[in-house]
Amino acid sequence: MDELSSRQQLLSSIKKHNNGREISIPQGVKWGELILPARNEIENKNTEGLKVLAICSWTLGLLAFETLKLMERRLPGKLNLVGLVTDDPTDRNAKISKKRRFWRYYDKQHQEEFEQGIIESALTFGIPCYTGDVKSEFFRNLLAELNPDLIISSGFGQLIDQPIIDYPDYGIYNVHPADLLNHHGAGPQPWEDLITRKAETTRVTIHKVSTTIDSGDIVGQSSLINVRLKNNEFTDNVRMIGEKTLLPVDHMVAELVCGILRRKNEGIGGPVDKIDFEKLFSQKFKNKLMEPINPENRGHLLPLPAEDIQFTV
Repeated sequence: MDELSSRQQLLSSIKKHNNGREISIPQGVKWGELILPARNEIENKNTEGLKVLAICSWTLGLLAFETLKLMERRLPGKLNLVGLVTDDPTDRNAKISKKRRFWRYYDKQHQEEFEQGIIESALTFGIPCYTGDVKSEFFRNLLAELNPDLIISSGFGQLIDQPIIDYPDYGIYNVHPADLLNHHGAGPQPWEDLITRKAETTRVTIHKVSTTIDSGDIVGQSSLINVRLKNNEFTDNVRMIGEKTLLPVDHMVAELVCGILRRKNEGIGGPVDKIDFEKLFSQKFKNKLMEPINPENRGHLLPLPAEDIQFTV
């Protein structure tokens, strides 16, 4: 099956799940579609609270996105997810550094499953999904229509330009699975960097987004994460390392958004500059992050937020 027919099959499957969905190819964009949920998918959607746009892809992005969904459900009227922007690894025209990023470890079938999974997650929650070029006039207009107060990015393959960065009052933040404070792992291959350095530990970083990849001001980092096997044995398995670094993402996204909600409640605008995530983590959770990688868990770490996660606003 060629890429075009594979793409058509993916879109057909999305439409088949709910025939009321609308799929359009925006004029003037180089790739991608705008996919709107069906009426019965939006009828119970919350429309009150802090408006958040998610720019997320792959398992890392899905975990951040699912955390935001959980927050909206648990904090009625406080948080309003307004849209999802995601990578399109199945489109031959997509400029998302596919050959340099995690997509290269998956065949076309798994790439399609990742993309369809996060799109379905958005549509069934009642929010629109855009899979195209963000540096386009169409997306400028879509951004103004969605009018987010806050943007959360995670696992996304396009550079964000200044008009997007300047738009949300409470800022735009990226979740990156590397120790950026110590100048490690910036760019599309953070886990390969760990392997090259034969590192024993790493951290997940949340930083403000800038026009240069992974170089915005650091808001905060997780506590240390053990990326070795039992008995401190080294592994060069990128996917096992990558899955281990997912563990603190939900907690960090939740703490960031809760911090912004508290600012909103107090009438304070503007982005958050610093969060001491390590101080906010319990000792039990820190210990969990420092447990060695268990090879038996490979592929079984579901991109769902932890059941015991707390949202304090």
